[in-house]
Amino acid sequence: MSQHKFRANLRIIVPFLSLIAVMVFFTVLDPGRFSNLRNFRLILQQSAITMTVGFGVTFVIVSGSIDLSVGSVLALAGMIGGTVASSSPLLGVLAALGIGALCGLINGSAFSLLKVPSFIVTLGMLQAARGLTTIYSGGFPVMMSDNTVWMGSWPGIFLIAMAVFAIAMFLYYFTRFGEYVRAIGGDETVSKMSGVPIRLYKILPFLLSGGLAGLGGFMMASRLGVASPTIGVGYELDVIASVVLGGTPLTGGIGNIYGTIIGAVIMASIGNGLVIMGVPSPWQLVIKGIILVMAVFISLERSKIGNIK
Repeated sequence: MSQHKFRANLRIIVPFLSLIAVMVFFTVLDPGRFSNLRNFRLILQQSAITMTVGFGVTFVIVSGSIDLSVGSVLALAGMIGGTVASSSPLLGVLAALGIGALCGLINGSAFSLLKVPSFIVTLGMLQAARGLTTIYSGGFPVMMSDNTVWMGSWPGIFLIAMAVFAIAMFLYYFTRFGEYVRAIGGDETVSKMSGVPIRLYKILPFLLSGGLAGLGGFMMASRLGVASPTIGVGYELDVIASVVLGGTPLTGGIGNIYGTIIGAVIMASIGNGLVIMGVPSPWQLVIKGIILVMAVFISLERSKIGNIK
């Protein structure tokens, strides 16, 4: 078996093995509290938002770029959507989607048209969106409408994630959009020579990522019952870790959507298990940081190391 094929198989197998290992580990440590139907449902609730945002980030990473802004965009969209939802829940959802998509459009345009590296663009958006969230809210949370509770509770929150999953699968495997995203991430120069409209298809993944971050922000605010300017701090690392744990390497060109579901459940299970074990929050961050580095190490396509953006 060639090394390339071996690594491809490894990216498929490792997420499943990792999920099994995490489940077994925490079950052995505390079977009474971890391995029960109520807790598994809680894990799925916690992972649903990460999945939703992660599907968009998957497209960005497959295209060979990165989006560090989703945590702050999630907070900004959730805050504005939550305010609008007080008069109309539907308009609140649309507002959150629109604000997220606008942030994604700005990210993608600055990256594609102005040639600013995606790392820098989205890092700037991370700061700007967080600042705008605080300015807009005045530092105060906004209570969510009772009509939005279903979007943050079981089973509504998970059904929304699965609906987004179905759409993302269709876009990734059965549309020109998915084909071009994979082509650009695989080799941008060859894609350009083949007639792929590079500028447009480098913007669209960020547009999708921002829109889904906005939806995720509304879902999170609905789950908490309040839109807070502090939600989503550091959330981009959980999302990126979920995508990478699911078998999508940061070098782009390849990946899968269903793997993001597995990665999100792994991250939620780890967070849930650490809380049950009473691990302090600072140490939880340390452990998650180590997991992210290990996931990147396993999935990275070293032959394309020069293409990381």
